[in-house]
Amino acid sequence: MRVVKADDYQTWFIEEDDYGVLIDPWLDKKLNPSNSVLLQRERNEASSLSQDELDKVKIVIITAPFIDHLHIPSIKKLNKKVKIVTTKKVKKILIKNQIENSICCINNQGMEFGPFKLSIFPAGFPYSWTAFCFFLENNEGKVLFHEGHTANFNALKRIGKKCDTVLITLDEVKFLGLITLSMDFKEGLRIASLLGAKQIMATGTQPNEVKGLIKYFLSTNQGHELKSNEFDLYTKKGDEVLL
Repeated sequence: MRVVKADDYQTWFIEEDDYGVLIDPWLDKKLNPSNSVLLQRERNEASSLSQDELDKVKIVIITAPFIDHLHIPSIKKLNKKVKIVTTKKVKKILIKNQIENSICCINNQGMEFGPFKLSIFPAGFPYSWTAFCFFLENNEGKVLFHEGHTANFNALKRIGKKCDTVLITLDEVKFLGLITLSMDFKEGLRIASLLGAKQIMATGTQPNEVKGLIKYFLSTNQGHELKSNEFDLYTKKGDEVLL
């Protein structure tokens, strides 16, 4: 299993035997149109993925109904044969935006596609009802865990599932200084330790790059010198791990 941090934010590319999975794709230089005043994020390169890698994508997993996870212009760039795996709420938004791809809604039983098995669980507070986290396992028993916001420590402890690699937030973001929207480095290490992971790959990186009115409501603690003697850390666009 090849796991690639596909951009400087939170898009991921997973590949096994030329079968590609794309997570929360944002494939443009701008998150929103230029006239957007509420939320904007810009960058010089759309992503680190080649056209060959994008052509391998068979499944897209969309974990939340927010524009930085559910980016309609990016979805429209993909082949119509690509299947989308997501929630019922996101499905309604996709249909409203005339997305023609096949859409499969998640369930508690999980699902299998290509060489992968997907196990779904609720995200942590305050995303429990709007987003989900998941374990993705290949045929050799290699497992990754993805949580794009805040992990529910007690729920994961109760589940008791282990993994090789975690894709989690390490840069803390809070709304009005009170509600945690993204885990900090200490909490990320705690989750990785609980799951028995060997590698930590950071998602939701560089939160200070967000612009617009929303920034007045957010406080960030962005880690620049993240180091650990216990885990291998991957935080840069283009970083990859082979499982």
